Amino acid sequence: MTKTKLINAKTDLVKIKNDFVSLIVSPFNWDIDQINYFLVLLAVLTVGFFVDEFVRDYIKSIHNNFYDGIFAYAHWYGKPTLTIYAFVLFYFGGLFKSKDNLRIIGLKIFESFIFSGIIVTIIKSILGRYRPYTENGFWSFVPLTFGPNDHLSFPSGDVAVAFAFSVIIAGIFKNKLWKIFWYVLAVVTSIGRIYHDQHWLSDVIAAAAISIWVGTFILAAHNKSSGELE
Repeated sequence: MTKTKLINAKTDLVKIKNDFVSLIVSPFNWDIDQINYFLVLLAVLTVGFFVDEFVRDYIKSIHNNFYDGIFAYAHWYGKPTLTIYAFVLFYFGGLFKSKDNLRIIGLKIFESFIFSGIIVTIIKSILGRYRPYTENGFWSFVPLTFGPNDHLSFPSGDVAVAFAFSVIIAGIFKNKLWKIFWYVLAVVTSIGRIYHDQHWLSDVIAAAAISIWVGTFILAAHNKSSGELE
């Protein structure tokens, strides 16, 4: 690795640390519009809790072979594999080929994935919400827990991964169809988690909101021209 590449890698590590600190303290600097958005989200999330059982029952009632195929295929999008491959391809490809725009895309993917994952994991462990398939009801929690997986439902990790990736990739091109495509993948993944009885609607809403917040913060924290391919 050349000296320039090593300097870039070290600079990126410092940026990861600084961006995470800035993200965590950012709510203290929200303006009135951001506060209003947050309050609306809380209202939507509250409604989500009260319709969790209804949504679960409805989606269970529409199970068929067609939907089985769609949501089985979409399930992979919420797993870390695609995100990790994309990070390696963009970041290390850009680093070793001295393509800063590609390296920055990889850095954004990594930050979005890691930051969202940390926040979601902490909330999961604090709340310890039972998954719907356990039949404990939507208001059953085991606070301050690290497992088992049966009560680590809120928020959804797979949905967080899907949206964390989609927000960054959607931001590469300024094209509506491009953006819609990646967000649709994340939405289908979200519905699939309810369809497979792994999560409640409110789990999905919370995870999507966290990753969208993190992803948009990261995009704003980087130079707007960095990593955007026209």
